[in-house]
Amino acid sequence: MKWKQIEVFYTFSQLQNVSRTAEELGVKQPTVTFHLKQLEQSIGTPLFERKGEQVTLTPAGAALRHYSRELMALFRETERVMRDYRDKKGELFLGASYIPANYVLPPILYQFQQKTPDVQLRISIQPAPQTADDIIMKRLDIGIVSEQNLTTSKLTVKRLCPDDVVLVTPPGHPLLDSTQLEADIERFPLLLHQSGSTRDIVNDWAAEEKLNLNVAMELTNVEAIRSLVRLGSGCAILSSRAVEEDLAAGKLAIRPLPYEQASRWISLIYRKDRPVTPIMESFFTELYSGIGYSETET
Repeated sequence: MKWKQIEVFYTFSQLQNVSRTAEELGVKQPTVTFHLKQLEQSIGTPLFERKGEQVTLTPAGAALRHYSRELMALFRETERVMRDYRDKKGELFLGASYIPANYVLPPILYQFQQKTPDVQLRISIQPAPQTADDIIMKRLDIGIVSEQNLTTSKLTVKRLCPDDVVLVTPPGHPLLDSTQLEADIERFPLLLHQSGSTRDIVNDWAAEEKLNLNVAMELTNVEAIRSLVRLGSGCAILSSRAVEEDLAAGKLAIRPLPYEQASRWISLIYRKDRPVTPIMESFFTELYSGIGYSETET
């Protein structure tokens, strides 16, 4: 097998069309057909089943597509990494979950952009499990996520700072001084996020304590929940990071939840089996500085 054959095969397996494959790779159609035939001959088993104009993969072809996907991802990553070392410029593919993306990263991204204008950031805001999977599959370089127990042998996980889930109320609310929060919280309307890791924590806490929470509203936006709590529509359970500005301005107040699983972390994650490139190193430096993290804390 030769690399060009693998590249043509993988592209064809995705597009299922010779002319589109040729256009995608910038070659002529006979070149595509030639490489596919040469690949089948070198392997010694059919990779395609042809029924009229329809082409499907044989079991051997499906297996090769699986491995060629990994090879293509590794090759593209290798090209980018070598370009990083050569040019000190390029791209950084970053995944971030909602809380760090909105309340932690903006000033860090700004400073990084100012200091490394030749680096293009490609940022995906998505749940932590998806970010971890995309890093493992080489679709992302690094991730900044809210997590509790993200453990995998394939990833380095550096816990940077706490991201606790807390009760959020207007200033002076009775629940702030309650000595029996589990009993008293049922008497007040709650505004909760419709779904996600924070809501999962709330649901688990309620189930463990057998609470009958008075959920007055479910919303999909943290900013809307903050605004409604400020107006006095109810209390909320949110990430402490999401209300730091309101706390500093005296517009909201918080208290910890009496629940061990309400403690989370904002963590940096990246693959153990890939080198830390100059671009990654530059970003880590800015990230650690912006958060106040020291490597000696790990």
